[in-house]
Amino acid sequence: MGVRGSTLIGKAEPDERLLHFTSWDMANIVALRERHAHDLGMAFALGVKQFAMLLELDENDAKAMFREVFDTDRNSLVDSFEVISCLAMLSMMSIKEKVDFIYSLYDFNGSGDITMDEMTILMRTLVTGCAKMDKKISPPSTEEVERLTVKAFNTADKDADGEISKYEFDQFCFSHPMCKDFLDYWCGNVNQVVLADKEVFVDATFPPAGVSLYENIAIPPSGMLPASTVEWLRPSQFCPDTPTLFSDGLLANKFCPGSASNKWFLSALHMAASNFSLIKNLFVHTGQEDHGRYCFKFFKEGTWVNAVVDDYLPFNRMGLPLFTQGADRNEIWAMLVEKAYAKIHGGYESTIEGNIEYALRDLTGGIATANDTNKDPKFQEKVSQGKFWLALKKELKNGVVGCSSTTPAVVSNDLGDVQVTNRMGIIVGLGYSVLETLEVNEKRLKLIKIGNPWGTGDFTGDWGNTSPLWEEDLEVARAARRNPKVKDSSSFWMTQSDFVRIFNVQYFCKVLPEEWQTVRRTSTFPVKGGGCVNFPMWVQNEQILIDVEDETEVVVTLTQEDDLYHKDRPKGTKVSRPHIGVVCHRHNFGDIDLGSTKKLMTMRSSAIELMSSFSNARDTTMTGELKVGQYAIVPQTFDPDAGCKYWITVQSRERINIYAGSEIDFDKKFLDKDLEGDNEMEQDITKAGVPRDHGIEEANQIVALQAASKMIANLTIKARDLRKKKLNLEKRVQELVLASGKLQ
Repeated sequence: MGVRGSTLIGKAEPDERLLHFTSWDMANIVALRERHAHDLGMAFALGVKQFAMLLELDENDAKAMFREVFDTDRNSLVDSFEVISCLAMLSMMSIKEKVDFIYSLYDFNGSGDITMDEMTILMRTLVTGCAKMDKKISPPSTEEVERLTVKAFNTADKDADGEISKYEFDQFCFSHPMCKDFLDYWCGNVNQVVLADKEVFVDATFPPAGVSLYENIAIPPSGMLPASTVEWLRPSQFCPDTPTLFSDGLLANKFCPGSASNKWFLSALHMAASNFSLIKNLFVHTGQEDHGRYCFKFFKEGTWVNAVVDDYLPFNRMGLPLFTQGADRNEIWAMLVEKAYAKIHGGYESTIEGNIEYALRDLTGGIATANDTNKDPKFQEKVSQGKFWLALKKELKNGVVGCSSTTPAVVSNDLGDVQVTNRMGIIVGLGYSVLETLEVNEKRLKLIKIGNPWGTGDFTGDWGNTSPLWEEDLEVARAARRNPKVKDSSSFWMTQSDFVRIFNVQYFCKVLPEEWQTVRRTSTFPVKGGGCVNFPMWVQNEQILIDVEDETEVVVTLTQEDDLYHKDRPKGTKVSRPHIGVVCHRHNFGDIDLGSTKKLMTMRSSAIELMSSFSNARDTTMTGELKVGQYAIVPQTFDPDAGCKYWITVQSRERINIYAGSEIDFDKKFLDKDLEGDNEMEQDITKAGVPRDHGIEEANQIVALQAASKMIANLTIKARDLRKKKLNLEKRVQELVLASGKLQ
């Protein structure tokens, strides 16, 4: 179920014509079923008129939904059970209520058990119908559905009596990985809420109040305003003209940071915004945006999670935003994304600390890394050999590229050497996006275009916006599609040599194509035992078995709990993250369907195809090519007895067969809780260093004071202008009085 047979990742995004039904509760679904039984005589096939009656819609309104969503084979009929079961999946019912309803719907004879035929109809109509509602799902073939049904039936029918009881059905639904993911995909999607025609949505779970700002309302972060002085305004109240998500339908991609030190997040947002489709992907349509109800999704712990927010945003009493704002004051997308990101982390205060790689993965779902060239002794050699240039162009094709300078420049004066945070106009500590490269071979000139969202930090060197070289060399200007007379402050060019000299950190975020297969599994490391291959108990870790039928590139990501994301924990509680790693080892496990599958028992260096480092980072990733064959993927903690939860995501260019958890029937001799394995590795596994935060974010107090100083300066200018206007008006009044006296 899903793209090319993959496990479904994230939440359903149904056709917008179906969003109305996402507000239905159990009473609505039961009434739907009763109309089918009493008014339509339990008919299996429905025409447009019957379809409209079932859904209680005007026939004209029902036509488009009937023809364009459900009647995909264009025979002017739709399956009534398919429609009813699909609307049940769309509804606000809980997962358990949906499973109960679907089971009773397909128990045609009311026996309390489901037969193989009933199970086949259930699987075919439900899976096919859901694929019609959400275009991200590729509908499976009839053969695939039948194969899946037989496997599901045989797995669930524990007593082999040819029927599945409700208990057996529940056990299968809530334990089989693929079924669990399917149910989760259709539960918690963006359900509409009941709103009157002109009612404004207010998010009760993240209200426009101090509780959404600070962890402790009474004690705001240093330099921040007291919660009681913060005003919450809607776009219609603070935008000078008509509010819009994107200026002119495009991405202005320039920010005015507020009084919170969250430039790490804004830097990542700017880098992601270099690819407009990545920003559009964050928006999940609610159909209630006119009511101020928006939804955004972020990539957390191996899947996409939704965050619904209202459009009330925090301002100070002078009408200035407390946090970010677009350079175009009518453009609100960045403000809303920032609010949704704050919500899933427990409040705006939680966004004060973080790193760019962390946010890049959350925003794109990609594989984010940061390379500090100051720590690479061979970096200059790579530059001189042209390897860096080739790698940069490749990374730009694969996803998002950014850069920052974390090394202040040193300037000598009468007082000695002084560090400055401005390197030829580049502000140290801020993130910039890499937009494109340009090579003029005849001149051996290599230029790099940099996006600049900050409104400051315009490069002053060769080929910068103020450089005379653009007017002196029109050939390069034409190649760069640049008018020498137009100064564009949102981006600038620089040479490769200046780039590698100033920007010592490069951020790469590889975003995989949508057509890749993605499978996600959840499990827990052993509470007692486990550990890495240095310990004989390593075999007690779960093994994910994969069967590769066509050579393919794979990306395997092991993820542990995100301490910022788990806002339900007691305040101040953080996750103690162990060092985690993952290994892909050749392993002939045999035919998975025959049972008694063999477990990998001996780890050899010569048989390891892929391996990640062991790090206490949130994610660790291994990538590479796998040839045709069978493999075991073994997630591990460096030390045993971890007992913590993890998620493992396997992405592949070609479809591969993946088995984990209850999908594998291991031979009983491999299930001993004291089982020990062999280690024939050439050297012991070692821990990698603790990931370093590459940003040098200013203290929040400094940022807040800078914002306050800017506000005071703006107010001073405004007061001066008002005083000038007042004097002019007084002068004009006097002139009018004198003129009036003369007329008399």
